[in-house]
Amino acid sequence: MSSSLSIPIPFPIAMDSASSLTVTQIALFKPLKQKHHFVRGRVSVIRPLHRRLNSVSPPRCSSAGDDAVITLHVGGMMCEGCTNSVKKILESRPQVLSAHVNLTSETATVSLVPEQKTAPDGLKQLGEELAQHLTTCGFTSTLRVTDQEDSS
Repeated sequence: MSSSLSIPIPFPIAMDSASSLTVTQIALFKPLKQKHHFVRGRVSVIRPLHRRLNSVSPPRCSSAGDDAVITLHVGGMMCEGCTNSVKKILESRPQVLSAHVNLTSETATVSLVPEQKTAPDGLKQLGEELAQHLTTCGFTSTLRVTDQEDSS
């Protein structure tokens, strides 16, 4: 009248403690024979952020004056994600051709579409509008007055 209970064990177990420990370890740590699909891609090491940002400089306005450029001081940026957000916010405006944002100098250099090339007063007004828009979006911003504008 004895009833037996059988429990299937997926790995062999020996009777003495030393061999059962060895057999158990081998069974537990042997590699799985399943195929794993891994994403293949290119990995690059990220250099320190301040070196990367200092190595990239925004394009300079040509001396011929055929590019309309506005420089803004932008505060509240903490990371590269913030710089990308500022860039997207500025480039979403219809007057903006492109924007280059520098985290370390806390500046945004904005190139305007050709139709926006106006008198310096018009550029100043547009710069203040862009700065106000950035401030509304959460980044404190002011129009940065350049040396060229100071002399005029």
